[in-house]
Amino acid sequence: MQKNEKKKPIENRNDVYAFVMFYMIVLLQTMLFTSFGRFYPSAAQIFGKLEIWLILFYLLYALMIKITLRKIIYAIVVLLIVGISQFYAGTSTPFIKLLMLTIAVPRTILSANKIAKIFGYAMLTTMCITIFLSLLGYLPKSGETSRVLFAKYQETVYFYGFTHPNIFGAFLTTLFMIYYFLFYKTHKIYIIFAAIVLLIIDISIAAGTAAIGILMVLVFTFIHGHKDMRIQHIKLLKLSYLIPAVLTFFCFWLANNNNGSLGVFINEKIASRPNIWNAYITQYPIHFVNRLPEIQIDGINTILGNGALDGGYIYALIYWGILSWLTYYFIFNSIIKFSLENDDFSLYCVALVTMIMTFPESHMIMFFENVFLIFVGFYQYPKNERILYFRNKI
Repeated sequence: MQKNEKKKPIENRNDVYAFVMFYMIVLLQTMLFTSFGRFYPSAAQIFGKLEIWLILFYLLYALMIKITLRKIIYAIVVLLIVGISQFYAGTSTPFIKLLMLTIAVPRTILSANKIAKIFGYAMLTTMCITIFLSLLGYLPKSGETSRVLFAKYQETVYFYGFTHPNIFGAFLTTLFMIYYFLFYKTHKIYIIFAAIVLLIIDISIAAGTAAIGILMVLVFTFIHGHKDMRIQHIKLLKLSYLIPAVLTFFCFWLANNNNGSLGVFINEKIASRPNIWNAYITQYPIHFVNRLPEIQIDGINTILGNGALDGGYIYALIYWGILSWLTYYFIFNSIIKFSLENDDFSLYCVALVTMIMTFPESHMIMFFENVFLIFVGFYQYPKNERILYFRNKI
């Protein structure tokens, strides 16, 4: 029986349909995350519709593969959340798309490493296409603009086809974390070298939060290098499960104390986020499941930040409600759990950085910027199988 179980992860390794669908979904959505949609709205609409149809087709395809009771229960729970969220939102939000992909991707691609690789290739393709289009003049290389006429706050700062240097930096950081997850155990020197190079790039283009993400990976790696600080030696690592709750509480505290000394300091360091959070939680009530808020950006009653809401914990609560926050809490803690049961420091480090970076950045909760969120779908398998799928290097 054990020999048969060990062969399971390899069984569907050549599911070309799954590979192509997942690659195309990530490629389309990441293209829409650049400035492409602003300059080619008709094409962006086609991309958006094609993406959702691909996700639905992928989901239906995955639901037919090797049905088990555990998979059925997982799918029922997730699709119930999807149905409720869709009913209130009236559209397929990134949260809804993420949930559907957590069913489809781990069912059809039985390797965490392979999922990360496909995602990385798609994101790298988007970066190359976007930079190439900007060099040809089809997308802006630089410049500032705002969705609000005569606004002092310029929420868009173009950078080689991206809508902000931080978005470009976020792509680099995500690709680095994928590389880190895949090769931490075998290419540590190259990883440290890549981290230093990317850190210099992020700092030079003023992608501050992206630079902090890479810096945290470096710091955690050096700490883990100490023999007494290895992942298997620290029971306190389970305290990481509390990070999302603590940071969410801190967000609300800052929002309500944005004029205090700490609030003013953080406003200066991370682009007025406490002030913006205060504006949102004051104007838009949080419910268990939220309808999408109608953000005022008419130039007269424009909300602070011109509709640009950074901070994943606040974003999820404002846009999608408490149910989405609870779901993300479960997802983050699942990644921590998987890293501990696999004794995988690279995955633990990625999870830790993800949870911390969700405090100032919203893109960390989006499936098209964070492939590791999809890993929660491995709960569709019992622990012994799940461990094999995380260790499957093929």
